[in-house]
Amino acid sequence: MNRFAIHALLILRSIPRWNQKNSHIIKHTDSTDIPVCLQKNGKRHRTMRGLAAWGYSAKGWFYGLKMSITADLRRNLLAVKFASGNADDRQIFKKLNKDLLGIFIADAGYISKDLEQEFYIEHKRILFAKPRANMKRLATELQNRLYDTRMLIELNFRSLKMFYNLETSLPKSIDGYFGNYVYSLLAYVLR
Repeated sequence: MNRFAIHALLILRSIPRWNQKNSHIIKHTDSTDIPVCLQKNGKRHRTMRGLAAWGYSAKGWFYGLKMSITADLRRNLLAVKFASGNADDRQIFKKLNKDLLGIFIADAGYISKDLEQEFYIEHKRILFAKPRANMKRLATELQNRLYDTRMLIELNFRSLKMFYNLETSLPKSIDGYFGNYVYSLLAYVLR
């Protein structure tokens, strides 16, 4: 299976590119943790030692990778990027969406005045990051309705993890891990 992962990756790369051409104007970006082992085994994990790192998410500490995706309102996958578990979401966001245009909706992890100004292209691209509850930031009715659609990207993550076996600790090599990720993502986009 690992031998054919390169061919699956080539197919996987072409599908988001095609989706980008036919994408909805509203896009969602978020990241999720992908643990490569149980937390108690993180210090002894050898297979992904060079790529994985300790990271913190809403669920707590994990040892592994972080997968960021951008999907449109129809839940079509537009871009995917893997990084170490301690990577900054805002830096990944810039690289992930540099060629995409539209209205981008993100959670509070992407709040940055510099990111919003750098990412903005007049009449082509804008980022709306949902303010935290303790922030004194006003949002329009349109922004609130757009924020309400952000849960669609969480459905993508839930489907990938629950039904397409994205999270696993069974592979015995880096190629095995990335082969699993490629096959899971490919199965998801071909659904």
